[in-house]
Amino acid sequence: MINSSFLRYVRSFSEGRIRLRHPLLRDNEIAQIVLEGMIETMGFSDVAVNTTTGSVLIHYDSETLSKDQLIEMGIAWAQYLDDCKKGKRADPPVF
Repeated sequence: MINSSFLRYVRSFSEGRIRLRHPLLRDNEIAQIVLEGMIETMGFSDVAVNTTTGSVLIHYDSETLSKDQLIEMGIAWAQYLDDCKKGKRADPPVF
C-alpha cells in the first residue's frame, strides 16, 4: 500500500514525468531546498519548481528509476514537507 501522504500531492504521474503540489512549495526558501535536493538525484533529468502554484515538475529517466523508487522518494519528500509545515526541524532527504 502506498503512503497516502505522498499520493495526496501527486497531480500527474506518467512515464518520465511527475508533477507534485504541496502548499510549502510556495515558500521560496523551501522551494530552493527542494530544487537543490532533487536536481542532484540520479535519474532526474530536469526539475522545475513553481512557487506561484506550489508545484514541482520532475522529468526522470524511467530506465534508471522504477516507479517504486520514485514512490519511495516521493514519500520521503512528502514527509519532509509535512514536517516543515508542522514546524518540526527536518533535514531534506538525500538519494
